[in-house]
Amino acid sequence: MTDGPPDRRALHPILRLALDYGRPYRWSYALGALALLLTNWLTVRIPVVVGQGVDALRDGAPVGRSALLVAGMGIVVMVVRTASRVWFFNPGRDVEYDVRRDIFDKLMRLQPEFYARHKRGDIISRASNDITWARLAMGFGALAVFNITSGLVLSGGQMVLISPRLTAFVVVPLVLSLVIVRFFIQMLLETQREYQSETGLLSDQVLGSLQGMATIHGFVAEEAFIDRFEARNERVYALSMKLAWLRSVAFPLLILGGGLSLTLLLAVGGPMALRGEVSVGDLAAFATLLATLGGPLRSLGWMLSIIQQSRAALERIFELLDAPVARPERALPAPAPSPSPGCGPGFQVRGLTFAYPDEPDRTVLHDVDLDIAPGSVVGLFGRTGSGKSTLVRLLARQFNPPEGAVQVVGRDGATAELTALELDDWRARLAVVPQRPFLFSDSIAANIGLEDPPDLDRVRTVTDRAALTADLESLPDGLETVVGERGIMLSGGQRQRTALARGLYREADVVMLDDVLSAVDHETEARLVETLTRLRGTERAPTTLIVSHRLSAIRHADLIVVLDEGRVVDQGRHDALIARPGLYRDTWRVQSERKAAPAADVQGGVA
Repeated sequence: MTDGPPDRRALHPILRLALDYGRPYRWSYALGALALLLTNWLTVRIPVVVGQGVDALRDGAPVGRSALLVAGMGIVVMVVRTASRVWFFNPGRDVEYDVRRDIFDKLMRLQPEFYARHKRGDIISRASNDITWARLAMGFGALAVFNITSGLVLSGGQMVLISPRLTAFVVVPLVLSLVIVRFFIQMLLETQREYQSETGLLSDQVLGSLQGMATIHGFVAEEAFIDRFEARNERVYALSMKLAWLRSVAFPLLILGGGLSLTLLLAVGGPMALRGEVSVGDLAAFATLLATLGGPLRSLGWMLSIIQQSRAALERIFELLDAPVARPERALPAPAPSPSPGCGPGFQVRGLTFAYPDEPDRTVLHDVDLDIAPGSVVGLFGRTGSGKSTLVRLLARQFNPPEGAVQVVGRDGATAELTALELDDWRARLAVVPQRPFLFSDSIAANIGLEDPPDLDRVRTVTDRAALTADLESLPDGLETVVGERGIMLSGGQRQRTALARGLYREADVVMLDDVLSAVDHETEARLVETLTRLRGTERAPTTLIVSHRLSAIRHADLIVVLDEGRVVDQGRHDALIARPGLYRDTWRVQSERKAAPAADVQGGVA
């Protein structure tokens, strides 16, 4: 499902749900509505037949025919009522499936800018708890609307046919109870919105605690997190109790109104029967019709509750479905330069200044100018927070750079603006390995291939290139070893190399590695660097960007870019950079001394 048109977004959420998702099941709803209409007509006719039987009994006439007719109508009511529920409830579950599918599809298309502004727990709450209300709205809610409307109209119409005057008296308590309940329903809506918001925050707190469980245990912080959870949980509990109180007070008012109507029926209808204005059978039929109204009145309370709670939930669901996808491609996106697979494009960066959407006042990159040749190996170096990872994210279009700031350069010299390229086509050419690799709770092979099923021959090839083969031999099931939540079964270096193997598996035109060698030893690092630079200078060489704090990992790069506080302060090859004063040379000296110190200790017998 695509983003809804602006005119649909202005509709009541339940009406929009019916138009966007309920229309494919309209015939099922139509059959269900006909079944409910027949059910309620029979339910209204039964009291009339009962009244006729009472009058016949009073006159000494036989009542066998009336009794058989009532029994037959009751059996038909049971069958048709069951059918009506099938025709209403099944589409409700289908709608729930469709909404869940569209939400997950939308979450896959939303960009990091969206996730930077929204809490994960709240998103999970919308995609799980709130969707239940979509099913209830299109299942029980739709059935209740048809059932109550037809029941009230048919019952009320039959009452008017029997005695308009008596009807006018008995409906007064019902109308007054509806007015009072309407006030409670508005309070219910406001409280439900607050409850669902607090539930989202509670989910986010639980999710964050689970993700940081190792840290909580390591610092013996369990009590502090339990206290935080308890405070949030008490808030959710208080709101749930308020919702229960509102429902328990509001809905019995409708039943009370029905009881008062029956009292008025006896007070007003009894004298009318004595005066001969209505028959005793009519009075019995009237009482039975009022009893019949009890079911719709009880359902009316639940229907109003479900409508208000569904409205609050659907507002949150449609807010998610309507969230704009930050993809500012032009009307006709340009093809990426050098479209042939395996041909790494270059980049031309001019005046790039950028701040993250959630922190617009903190500029991360300042007026960056940079030329990256197609098929080259580029190292990005700088202190923590210097903007290295941000530059990689912009080139990968995880965030969109300002228009005109980044050009993609093909091997034939053709250029195209980065934000003018079709996003999915561009990302299909990239292999991005982030600074903190994320592994799914699945096998190593599945984590590397990210497809079903992965090509095991390619998996073995890239695990060898990523220096992971020896580690696989020590794992219980080799490539089929399940790594656990976030790869907890693997060491930091193994997680990094698994993520690197994932990037190599892609055979991309642009390979972006964000400090993925920080947790490996120098011998493994040397092997990995050799792997990454092996294709340099060939016709099918990818363009490779390596972010690293270890200068030994980027010393052989074609170009090394030095960033400091978001600015390019130096660039060039390794030999040129260590030949002139600056951050790079100072860091090289420090890292060289640290690397030499352990060797000297071993020779001196210290280690």
